[in-house]
Amino acid sequence: MSFLRQRLLKWGRSNYANFPWRYTRNRWHALTAEVMLQRTRAEQVLPVYRSFVKRFSNADSILRQKPENLFSELGLVWRHKVFLKLARILTECGLPSTEQGLRRLPGVGDYIASALLSLHMGIRAPIIDSNVVRIYGRFFGFATDGETRRKKWLKDLADAVTPRRAFRDFNYALIDFTRDICRPKPRCTDCPLSTQCSYFTGKDARGRKRAVRRIPR
Repeated sequence: MSFLRQRLLKWGRSNYANFPWRYTRNRWHALTAEVMLQRTRAEQVLPVYRSFVKRFSNADSILRQKPENLFSELGLVWRHKVFLKLARILTECGLPSTEQGLRRLPGVGDYIASALLSLHMGIRAPIIDSNVVRIYGRFFGFATDGETRRKKWLKDLADAVTPRRAFRDFNYALIDFTRDICRPKPRCTDCPLSTQCSYFTGKDARGRKRAVRRIPR
């Protein structure tokens, strides 16, 4: 775990992606970005996000202007009504600062809640999505499926790997690394984790040679 943590933090310092939502102090814009990024490539989100922040400074501005559809360019038409409901709640009650409170918001699941806390609110929270499951499965040598991210043992593993202090830097490194290096078709020859990675070395967690079991993509 220490090896993985240190190598990712070091890799991140030279390879962080430069997206505007990573620097905003507007938590409404940060939340909007995380909603847009669900199952959507960051490069696709970028022009839509830039247009959004120019038009809507807060949740109330959405309700006043009543746009027809905020997500049509991302192919997420179905999220428009959910997002309007979210804007109404935030206008009336404000943005919660706890994971439990965030998860009760419409359109906000485990990942968005954790991302908002750790990346934008300075509160430690491990992030878990299919990409994170993929890198942990490959590195530690366990098979994965569509339900792995919901398992308690996987959540415990993610919590143990995530640093106590540099959690924001680590989570951004994890996001960028799974997009650039540990992709569905991995770039193992460019990977700083390869010497200890079960997927690459064909060894289990105890260092014993095993038949290479390719993790499902």
